[in-house]
Amino acid sequence: MPSTSVHPTELLARLDRTAKRRRVSRNRLIVDACRSFVGAGHAEWPEGFFATDHRFARDLKLLNARHMARLQGLAIEDWGS
Repeated sequence: MPSTSVHPTELLARLDRTAKRRRVSRNRLIVDACRSFVGAGHAEWPEGFFATDHRFARDLKLLNARHMARLQGLAIEDWGS
């Protein structure tokens, strides 16, 4: 079964408080939040999810540089056929 984990202590505490307030398990809260975020049963990202207009130019340059470095580090066989 697929799984995920949440490590930041503060985030866990906030999740637990919210789950308790809603009278659901932490897992149910996370699953419901994820379904709500991506749309239950849909493989679509919310409109504007990948928007970059709110980012500073220096941040975009850094993200692009990291992405390009990652791509250059991949061997051609890593791309599959």
